[in-house]
Amino acid sequence: MRPAPLPALLTLALVTSAHAAPVVEAEPSRLVLGPRARAEITVRNAGSGLRAAVSTGTLTAGTSGEDFTRFLWTPPADLRAPTLVLFAFWSGDAPSLSDITVLSLPCSGRTELAIDTEPSAQVTVEVAGARFGPRRADRQGRLKMPVEVGPHAHEARVIAELSDQSKIRVLPLSLPPSPWLLALDPESSVEGAPVHALVVVPDTEESAGTEIAADGAKVEQLQSLGRRLMVRIVPERGRSSVPLVARTLDGSTRAQATLEVVRAVAPAAVEAPPPAPPAGRWVLGGAIGGYVGGGSNAGPQGGLTVGYGLPRLPLVVELEVGVRSQSMSTQVGTLGVQTSSLLVFPIELALRWEAVSAGNFRLGVRGGGGVLAGSHHLSSTFDAALSEGALGWELFAAVQAGLQVGPVEPYLEVRAALSKVSTDHLEAHPGGGVFSVGVRGELR
Repeated sequence: MRPAPLPALLTLALVTSAHAAPVVEAEPSRLVLGPRARAEITVRNAGSGLRAAVSTGTLTAGTSGEDFTRFLWTPPADLRAPTLVLFAFWSGDAPSLSDITVLSLPCSGRTELAIDTEPSAQVTVEVAGARFGPRRADRQGRLKMPVEVGPHAHEARVIAELSDQSKIRVLPLSLPPSPWLLALDPESSVEGAPVHALVVVPDTEESAGTEIAADGAKVEQLQSLGRRLMVRIVPERGRSSVPLVARTLDGSTRAQATLEVVRAVAPAAVEAPPPAPPAGRWVLGGAIGGYVGGGSNAGPQGGLTVGYGLPRLPLVVELEVGVRSQSMSTQVGTLGVQTSSLLVFPIELALRWEAVSAGNFRLGVRGGGGVLAGSHHLSSTFDAALSEGALGWELFAAVQAGLQVGPVEPYLEVRAALSKVSTDHLEAHPGGGVFSVGVRGELR
């Protein structure tokens, strides 16, 4: 019976425990490092919750089907030295070492060996069973031989042939150690919960024992199987991160990682949604007070206001109808006393901006203007009384501060007004500073 040929794909599966370990394949089974170096890793029979880790490079999940998941591995851009890349795959939470499949992918590096031998000799180089050459040395016996060196190579055999004689020389190769695989499951600790850490040591080096050291956490060994180690890491209270080091027992560091401790974030206080923009509404109000415009321009005043609040805007258009009065008495020489009284009715349009609404407090800004219509009465002890019509204008800006009390809003208003009223016998300014106390409410 013929033995089955070796497959082109490299397959490695560990013994099974309660759950079968995944079956892992790599294509190609060996890789020569370079700008276009890539490897396709296929995982079968993994079940749900497949986890993956790699000792170096980038492992990217690709296509998947009903019973397989495919990954693409890309080496680091600066990796040129031979190395043994370790992959680990498992399913579910808290696996044992027998549930984890580890695959080793040998990656060779290209280099040139500088060789000194007999002049014009034919030279062949053997590295880990692979032959390179032959090439002929120059007249000084020198040449550079391109070779590919794998991670398991320890020496190069240089065979020089000249006529019917041959000479063999062994050159030791000093290769950098392949990185260890250090993986966490899960990758972070939630509120200081325990986390499993897996360490896999490549078979390219003699292991003097393996341990994991953690700064700020308790480390408990769970399993050890050959070159694999599984531990449990419990972060100390108050830690936000835990540095981890995988090393030999003589203190030589081979892999490092950081375990992040994720703390639950208290939900942010939900701010009350801003009040809905007001709908269109009618507002009715009234105020009384006084004004001071300098000299005899002073007196009581009052008014009624009808307003309409614009839909979805903090603006109220207002029509104000008021009344103001002022009077003065003057001694006219020896003739007697002359009395002048003015009564005007402001009819004004205003726009009020409801600028601030905090709790029951309200702050508004008003601006507007209109006409002042009224009458002037002049009387004296030495002449006949006189009455005449009066007409003028006013522009104003005001600030209001109010307090919402149930359905009504009492408020104070301070107004700066520029006004003028003229008749044939009088010119007055019934404005200046206007001070009012009022109340208003919305019409439902």
